[in-house]
Amino acid sequence: MPDMVTDESETAIRDTVRANLPRRSDSGLVLDFSSVEVINSIGITCLLRIEEDCRKAGGKLKLASVPAPIVQFFKQLKLDRKFAMLPTVDDAVGALSC
Repeated sequence: MPDMVTDESETAIRDTVRANLPRRSDSGLVLDFSSVEVINSIGITCLLRIEEDCRKAGGKLKLASVPAPIVQFFKQLKLDRKFAMLPTVDDAVGALSC
């Protein structure tokens, strides 16, 4: 994944997700945010579109290890209601089966 999501890379990221996400209700995607320091509007738009792609495929999107400043930013935007954020990748993977 690129260091910064841009208009150009957003399409490639979504194409990768679509190509690799099985169309099954028990499928899902975990994004590890442990190395993310900032997220811009393009990154948020990309996340929203990936969540929609997952939902349409019958799967779930879980965010793991989201740093506190980004959690706070998501709360300000009310995106904490949209994205399930879990403390670790293992927790997020486990939550896919729930």
